[in-house]
Amino acid sequence: MNLQELKKCNLGITHNGLFHADDVFSAAFLKLINPNIKIIRTSDSSKYDGLKFDIGLGEFDHHMVNNEVRDNGVPYASFGKLWKKFAPLIYGDYVYEKIDKHLVQNIDYSDNTGNADTLSYAISSFNDFTGVGNGDLEFIKAVDFASILLSNMINNEIRNLNDEKMVIDMYKKSKNKKILVLNRYLHFKDSLPNTEVTYVIYPSKRGGYLAQAVTINSDTTKLKKPFPKKWLKELPTNLTFCHQTRFLIGSNDLNDIINACELSLKEE
Repeated sequence: MNLQELKKCNLGITHNGLFHADDVFSAAFLKLINPNIKIIRTSDSSKYDGLKFDIGLGEFDHHMVNNEVRDNGVPYASFGKLWKKFAPLIYGDYVYEKIDKHLVQNIDYSDNTGNADTLSYAISSFNDFTGVGNGDLEFIKAVDFASILLSNMINNEIRNLNDEKMVIDMYKKSKNKKILVLNRYLHFKDSLPNTEVTYVIYPSKRGGYLAQAVTINSDTTKLKKPFPKKWLKELPTNLTFCHQTRFLIGSNDLNDIINACELSLKEE
């Protein structure tokens, strides 16, 4: 099934019984793409014609022996297969890769191994374990919850991508390539590790200014240059705090925090 067919599809079919984060987030994603799609939970998917996921051993199931596995060893579950097929077409590679890394892979791994991460554990709590009902109403509640989370994450990554583009533009125009001053906080963790920037300064929502040390790459917390260790015991008078991990400092004055960053650059 391609994207245009999915947008016109009337039914999404998945298994009944206890639900997990995989089928819940799969349904949530399908409903983001096609709000009119109806999700049917059944033990016999052959009775229905539509997009089948987590059941039926088709394109979006993962219970077959030769199930697809990512390069990093994480096997695909149904959510991962749907996300891989449709997310790049709708949102682009940046959003697809970020959410696959931070959300989808955890859910896929949990569903394939039974090793529940925090979110999968939380989604499982929506199930009705009394055995009285068929679980469909609880499934709908879980899907509604997952839809909010997934939609927020997608919008956040779209915003992050736009921020990164603005930050790079500011970096190119900045005379100081080591200390970059922003007029508001913008996401910079993906682009600035590949530049000369060591510290980023931006206004704090609590008032004053913050300066944050840039990491050596976007996949680590290791900093290019942490703020001086001695500042943890003896804070310079022009600063209001230094975080214990030395990645963040604060000041009430812009010039003061710029001077602190310049001083930090000179420290061994």
